[in-house]
Amino acid sequence: MRIGVDLMSVSRFTRIAAHPRYRAMVFTQAELAQADALGEARRAERLAGRFCAKEATCKVLGRGFLQGLRWRDIEITGDRWGAPRVTLHGGASRVARQAGLTDIALTLTHQADLVVAVAAAAQIPHPNHRKEKIMEHIAVTEQDHLTEIAEIAADLFSVTAEEVAAAGSFIDDLETDSLLAVELLSKLEHRYSIRIPDSDVPRMTNLHGTYEVVAEHAGW
Repeated sequence: MRIGVDLMSVSRFTRIAAHPRYRAMVFTQAELAQADALGEARRAERLAGRFCAKEATCKVLGRGFLQGLRWRDIEITGDRWGAPRVTLHGGASRVARQAGLTDIALTLTHQADLVVAVAAAAQIPHPNHRKEKIMEHIAVTEQDHLTEIAEIAADLFSVTAEEVAAAGSFIDDLETDSLLAVELLSKLEHRYSIRIPDSDVPRMTNLHGTYEVVAEHAGW
């Protein structure tokens, strides 16, 4: 069985919820229609909850966004009773099939500015799954890692991977902050199953420096 959980601040998500381009990039038409039906006052809260649910579902799938998944590959709608329901499309559907995952169950709760989502699915592993994962790891090149780290950072910073690669400094060029730096550190440690010492964090000011630190501790 696989379980995923995510915590989201509604106020932090408000900027994304208010931006037409970002909304269309992250949410399906069905998700947006259900959020719009609640009115302007509750739309941001609804979309923050749906994004939180997408993140929890990603953790069940064992992949992050832009690691073979797009935001709209995971669709979170409500049934006629209001209970959240997960529908997988595209890359998310393929990952679930390859991992032997059955239907994903989801629950959401809101409290003040916070929303928590928990997703769970039973797993029937394929006999060749471990072998495939080993071969996939061997085939990864340095450029693959650079591209993946750029995509992880781009997803977090709400910019493109090209902008991440071109930035001489995340803070100066992309206007990131210390909280985003910690969030990036957390995502990278989780993605590559590593622990980066505090002394190495100051080197992670751009894509090249971040890659070097991750590579050292991942043994690439």
